[in-house]
Amino acid sequence: MKKIYNLTEGSILKKLLLVALPVLLTSVAQIVYNLTDMFWIGRVDGIGLDESAAISAIGTSSYFPWLAFGFIMIAKIGTSVKIGHSVGENKPHDIDVYASSGLSLQLVLGISLSVLILLFNKQFLGIFNIQDQLIVTYALTYLPIIGGFIFIQFLNNGFMSINEGLGQTKHNLIILAIGLSLNIALDPILILVFKWGMTGAAIATVFAQGVTLILFYVFYKRNNPDIKLFNLKNLNFKAIKNILRIGIPVGIHSLLFTCISIYIATKVYLFGGDVVSAHRIGTQAEQLTWMIGGGFQTAITVFVGQNFGARQFKRIRKGILYISLILIPYSISVAALLFFNSEWLMRVFVDDPLVINPGIIYLKIISLSQIFMMFEAVGAGLFNGLGKSYIPSINGVFGNLLRIPLVLVLINTMDELGIWWSVNISSIFKGTILILASVIILFRLNKLEFKNLEMQKSMG
Repeated sequence: MKKIYNLTEGSILKKLLLVALPVLLTSVAQIVYNLTDMFWIGRVDGIGLDESAAISAIGTSSYFPWLAFGFIMIAKIGTSVKIGHSVGENKPHDIDVYASSGLSLQLVLGISLSVLILLFNKQFLGIFNIQDQLIVTYALTYLPIIGGFIFIQFLNNGFMSINEGLGQTKHNLIILAIGLSLNIALDPILILVFKWGMTGAAIATVFAQGVTLILFYVFYKRNNPDIKLFNLKNLNFKAIKNILRIGIPVGIHSLLFTCISIYIATKVYLFGGDVVSAHRIGTQAEQLTWMIGGGFQTAITVFVGQNFGARQFKRIRKGILYISLILIPYSISVAALLFFNSEWLMRVFVDDPLVINPGIIYLKIISLSQIFMMFEAVGAGLFNGLGKSYIPSINGVFGNLLRIPLVLVLINTMDELGIWWSVNISSIFKGTILILASVIILFRLNKLEFKNLEMQKSMG
């Protein structure tokens, strides 16, 4: 029997935080890992590698797991939302069908992308038109390992989406914390002690992800002893279609965002490796907002999904209000940190003033958009939970596309600052539109028609 955490009754704030806090702590753990990874890569000069080139190579290679996340979201968000709806409607059989179908979809997508990265990693890197051959060499050492095993990341997210839909985010936290702790421990050993450098960083990541997958599988089988993973009897093509209906808009949004980010990165490379390194470190510090916002977005999606399935509209409104009263002050605090302590944040990771100075400017500029990034996260969680993922996706696609003309115009007069401001302006635009749309939909929840799809009958 599946363990389900019911969010449709009891104290709203307590229930919401009990789901949100594990997701939040998972995000914090991920931030700690990313910063630790950057910290040790920034010290490879001690083993004869160029630290600036190594940071740039890691930063460039990271766009491909980021690109993969768009495909991951296609299956993840749809699986989580539909399991949440099924919990709210008290339909345990549908939970089984969506869990098996979503996990199988992740496996197919993951293996396909792993093969593509292994076959075309040089062509992928060629997109950036990197002039420094040392960066290319480092990236070609790191990317095939990370990319070749990226299907593990797909499966891990498949298990996470099931637990999220059931409200059992604490299990994701425990399992991911073990994997991330292992990764953090292995980084200095493999990178510096064994002197494997870029290869060591990649192996540490893949090994930790593999251990995480094993833990997810053991947990799943323990809590679902009667369900056979990837059993054709539990697959339902109508369920897969329903997952894709919700997930594809989110996936397209994420993929396009990554593609535009890659385009932005090619413009950053025009100003040299030091600016690239500054940008990479600056975006890591900025995770204090978007990783936390993304973590709470997941919790909001689960909360709204279950309560929407149970038609608890008043409860949804209160939940969004309570979370907003926590996240908005937090984002203001992060903005202040980035603006007033930008130099300290940069010096944590690097000592080179050629990298520190542009990084300080980047953090000061981007600090202005932090609250709007949080608005976007809250709004996306609300609409995804309602099954209307196309609304934040359309907003995100349009806002992200806005970056291209902004870059082309501003870069001519402001150099790299034009790139930073284009990102800033688009984030402010997206957050403003989505928070206004959220207010409107919250007042119209009673008029929304919750459609009980015919496919549910066929699965009954």
